[in-house]
Amino acid sequence: MKKFWEKYKKVLILVALWRAALFCIEKAAPGIIPLHDGYNGPIPWANHDGIHYLRIAQIGYFNLSEAFFPLYPFFISVLSRIVPFPPYYIASFFSFAAFTAGILFLYNFLLEKNSDHAWWTILFIVTFPTSFFFSAVYSEGLFFFLTVLVLVFCRKKQWFWVGVYGALASATRVFGVLLFVYACMEYISSRRKVARIQDILSLCLMPTGLVAYMLYLYTRSGDPFLFFHIQPAFGANRSGSELILLPQVIWRYLKILFTAFLQPTPASYFISVIEFITVIFGYIVLLIGWKKKEPWPFILYGVLALTLPTLTGTFSSLPRYALSIFPLFFILGKLDNTTVKYSFIVIFFILEVILSLMFLRGWFVA
Repeated sequence: MKKFWEKYKKVLILVALWRAALFCIEKAAPGIIPLHDGYNGPIPWANHDGIHYLRIAQIGYFNLSEAFFPLYPFFISVLSRIVPFPPYYIASFFSFAAFTAGILFLYNFLLEKNSDHAWWTILFIVTFPTSFFFSAVYSEGLFFFLTVLVLVFCRKKQWFWVGVYGALASATRVFGVLLFVYACMEYISSRRKVARIQDILSLCLMPTGLVAYMLYLYTRSGDPFLFFHIQPAFGANRSGSELILLPQVIWRYLKILFTAFLQPTPASYFISVIEFITVIFGYIVLLIGWKKKEPWPFILYGVLALTLPTLTGTFSSLPRYALSIFPLFFILGKLDNTTVKYSFIVIFFILEVILSLMFLRGWFVA
């Protein structure tokens, strides 16, 4: 235990301070931001999507809930039968615990190569403007944890465990299937002269979480892609019937930013600005990584993970989805200019305070 504390104390203290800051923000929020009714959960950390996750955990799938993948509500359901606390507290703590475990695994993963890079990467993740979702009744904490485990076991070349954790990730979020692409790229880059059949079969486990959910949707509704087709029901101008290419989405946002100032509300306009900046910032960071010759599986995974959500015709929720695009944080952690890194940390934290205040008072932010 003493060795564990000595190795991880900086990270544990950072996470504890971060969570304490979020607690203070939660308590101060009612006196700062007006309440926005409509999608308020039983606790502020269960607003918006949290309502759906809790209901799925309690009664199973219902109309329009199929947009939410099953593993996270499954864990909430199981834990609610074991732990004598309300499901919303269990779900929030489970998210935070999964995130904390993921941070420790990631820190250890990066520590093997460079301790300074490991620390800066963790700092960027914790202060990222939407990192408060790791404490919310959302699947972000679980998905982050599973993503880190895929990274860890890819490095160890233990492909069976890569397949297992990848399968769980693809049952948590549709974008988990991109980890299959990443793991295959890592396998190829390991320069095996002859691919072993057991490795290939292990990697093929990764999409099975998504496939199993699609089979469930097919037996339930006759539409295996229902999770995609019902996206328009959740607003944000999402498309559920056709794919919209990135240049079209960028053009949409430029029109919003320059021809609809503060419309339809100042809050929604502000979020549109945040969404647009997140995407452009993400591509710039990945370009910097490419120029610095970061491993090509990292860069390609980052591009795919950043681009795939835009095919619904919007950047909505991308500030939250970016939390699991690990190459962004790896590259930021390697920036040479310390002043630039501290500047990003300050900007990130200010935005996190603003966005968490809005989210906890019922406003949609990601």
